[in-house]
Amino acid sequence: MLGYQRSRVWEIIPGLLTWTTLTGLILLAVFNPPVLTMLVLLYAIYWLIKVFLITGYLLAGFARYNRERKIDWLTKLNNDYPEAQNRFYHVAIVPTYKEDISILRHTIDAIRMSNYPADRLIVVAAFEGREKELAPEYAKILTHEYEHAFFHFMTTSHPADIEGEVRGKGPNITWAARRVKEYLDEKKIKYSDAILTTLDADNRVDRDYFANLTWSYCADPDPIHKSFQPLPMFFNNIWQVPLPVKLTALGSSFWQLIQAMRPHYSRNFAAHAQSFEALVQTDFWSVATVVEDGHQYWRSYFRFDGNHHVVPLFVPVYMDAVQGEDIMDTFREQYLQRRRWFWGVSDVPYVFRHSFGNPRIPFLYKWLQFLRLFESHYSLATQSFILLIGWLPIVVNPDFRDSVLGYNFPTVYRTFLIAAWTGMIANMLVASLLVPPRPGKRSVYVLTIIKEWLLAPVLLPVSGIFFSAIPAIDSQTRMLFNKPFTVFNVTKKTAIPSGVLVKD
Repeated sequence: MLGYQRSRVWEIIPGLLTWTTLTGLILLAVFNPPVLTMLVLLYAIYWLIKVFLITGYLLAGFARYNRERKIDWLTKLNNDYPEAQNRFYHVAIVPTYKEDISILRHTIDAIRMSNYPADRLIVVAAFEGREKELAPEYAKILTHEYEHAFFHFMTTSHPADIEGEVRGKGPNITWAARRVKEYLDEKKIKYSDAILTTLDADNRVDRDYFANLTWSYCADPDPIHKSFQPLPMFFNNIWQVPLPVKLTALGSSFWQLIQAMRPHYSRNFAAHAQSFEALVQTDFWSVATVVEDGHQYWRSYFRFDGNHHVVPLFVPVYMDAVQGEDIMDTFREQYLQRRRWFWGVSDVPYVFRHSFGNPRIPFLYKWLQFLRLFESHYSLATQSFILLIGWLPIVVNPDFRDSVLGYNFPTVYRTFLIAAWTGMIANMLVASLLVPPRPGKRSVYVLTIIKEWLLAPVLLPVSGIFFSAIPAIDSQTRMLFNKPFTVFNVTKKTAIPSGVLVKD
């Protein structure tokens, strides 16, 4: 009972602190604008320092990405670890629910075209049993098309409504992984010789992904206690989505590039890989949460008493940006996707509960990890609004505008914000170099880039509020009132021609 009460307290605290912060700042803007002004200026200094640090990580990550993309990873693997290809098997699980078969083909074809021996690849198309119309037919078609393309190709059907399971990706891939375990046992393949990657239905691995993953696995002195995180790049359809969604997709891609340069902050995200042996010891993924990727990091972290870390890979897995049926549907789907991502705040009570009283994890380390997690969700929900509320005293309090502090505040505050735009300029430069060119005439591509550079300063703060801050507050408020998500909202995907993003 005491454990539940502690957990419930930490379900309440994130949302309560966020709402207290925002409400308190608004009240200060009305009743005590000088105090709010000083607080906002202090926060702006902190934010500016943070922007410069993150921009540095982004530029360093981009440089390392370019450096590692030039490596022939299969040749390097064979030179450095010549026995690896004959030892390790790669398992790729592709969960799907109501995705069109063309989307699945693009994902499986990307695996098939990898610069890695196909006879060391085990591919699983993981269907949901509740999808009774097309899933059985798709399973037969894909089996016919790919049963001889890999060492083994299999399909699974996750039964509907198993007690204790949410409707989501975690239960599906766990069911599929258990079927893989049966197959490995049948073939007498050691769990320590299998590396499992989970891929969403729209994920396309780079040709060098499996070779790079194998090399990184062999180079690590303790790979069993690692997650291997490729770079998620939402580039498959990046030129087909509205600019606010494009900026959001680029921001997600760049954030993962930044995290790769500071792996102590990094967590599993979307596509990730782990030793099959470790997955067996953690009983695969959680079946009780709709956010299985980051949560799997924490499950492994506690299963191995803190001895679990993320190894960044600088080879990408290409993904779809959100694209609905029309612009409003696209915005709606983008919001729902981000709200689901930010339900990762539910890890806060989980991490607190498992950190408290666990003497096997170093005291300072486990609480530093907890504070990093808590701060990241607090900043997601409040940062954009704090910077916006900073202007409120000037708008609602005419008397304050006539004071010395009120008169000088806009100039000082504006200077901080303009200085912070250097980070945005770095983002736009990296985007111009990283994103594949827009299909069609070069003149149209150049005009599009110019238009986006002009619009980005206006749209970036807006997209930050509507696609980051508000969905984060939404998730925290749901947890505050004990209204958890029990259904995984599948983001709509559109079939995009494959092959255009594959490294030559």
